[in-house]
Amino acid sequence: MSQEFDFNKEFENDADVDAALDTLVTVVAHTSRVEDNRTQIVNPITMQHLLYTYKILKYLTKGAGTKVTYELHEPYKSMGSVTVCGKNITFAKPEWFMKAVELAANFEVYPKTDGTVEMNFTFHGLTKPVEN
Repeated sequence: MSQEFDFNKEFENDADVDAALDTLVTVVAHTSRVEDNRTQIVNPITMQHLLYTYKILKYLTKGAGTKVTYELHEPYKSMGSVTVCGKNITFAKPEWFMKAVELAANFEVYPKTDGTVEMNFTFHGLTKPVEN
């Protein structure tokens, strides 16, 4: 599936915006389907990063009424995440917390409507394709 990258072309109307969004969704769906159907093996370095992040966050939040969870191969085979959720999240060792943030491909934090705060550490490249 080919893709055109024309930064100079502007949207002329709502139909152009809708068409571009439809194309984007189609390309992402196709690419993720192809990628997920490839034979893949675990990338041990990225898996270690995720595991360290999970373990250090469990350690740093021990006894604080905070929930730390992990998810592997979601929403794609090559992705994983660690989530921290709680009402009062504090870290006695900010340098260890920052190391966990640095290991993740993406870090986000936001308040939830139930009064808790959620932190997500996302890891890309959890798996590598076997064939080229």
